[in-house]
Amino acid sequence: MASPTLTLGIVKPDAVASGKTGKVVAHLEQAGFVVQAARLVRLTEAQAGAFYEVHRGRPFYDELVRFMISGPCLPMALERDDAVAHLRTVIGGTDPAEAAPGTIRKLYAESKGRNAIHASDSRENADREVRFFFSEGELAGLRG
Repeated sequence: MASPTLTLGIVKPDAVASGKTGKVVAHLEQAGFVVQAARLVRLTEAQAGAFYEVHRGRPFYDELVRFMISGPCLPMALERDDAVAHLRTVIGGTDPAEAAPGTIRKLYAESKGRNAIHASDSRENADREVRFFFSEGELAGLRG
């Protein structure tokens, strides 16, 4: 059996504003994730820009940054075996119209741009993204 790993999930401003945060977190817990750290934050433009730096220059970057600063969001350090791959499966495709039935985006997202949740797409990005929001002290003892 694989050892548990951490990944980052963020309940985005659209889901927070529409009162779906609890449903999203419950969905994640039912899928076997343990929330090891979480914090409701309102990102500044500089923070959102730094977080999504890998997308700078892409057509959707400016709109994504504006959206992520439009209201509070809930970053979470999520733990389970093969966390990155499992979270990507549980959230579903970027476009909720095309997401698999029963996935978070199919159930709770409004549109491709307002798609309820962010999830790290690789182990390397998960490590970077978890550290973006949570200090080593907050994460002490959570990873082997």
